[in-house]
Amino acid sequence: MSSKTDHESFVEAALSGRASLDDLDDFVDAWHDGDSDLPLHEYLGMTWDEYRTCTERPESLRYILADRKHDRPFAEEVLAASHSDYALAARAESEEQAKGVYEWLVTTGRI
Repeated sequence: MSSKTDHESFVEAALSGRASLDDLDDFVDAWHDGDSDLPLHEYLGMTWDEYRTCTERPESLRYILADRKHDRPFAEEVLAASHSDYALAARAESEEQAKGVYEWLVTTGRI
């Protein structure tokens, strides 16, 4: 059986610059094709809440990674982006995207 240390997770690879946001599907495919005994979210290096949010709102992935990079609690990046025009410009593809993720997290009770 595989263990957590048998592979580099998507989150680890993305934070180190060895993977981009577009590489997530490749990691999911590797999990499906492999023999890991880890649940998919752990294989990817995410908490259950991060994974659930990412699958329901794919645009949230950039915020999840930013939170991890800055060692902040989950969804803090979305909160910061939703309250700062500068943060929106620097982190989001659009102001509407950041606000949409924020409103969705509030509506679903995640923040």
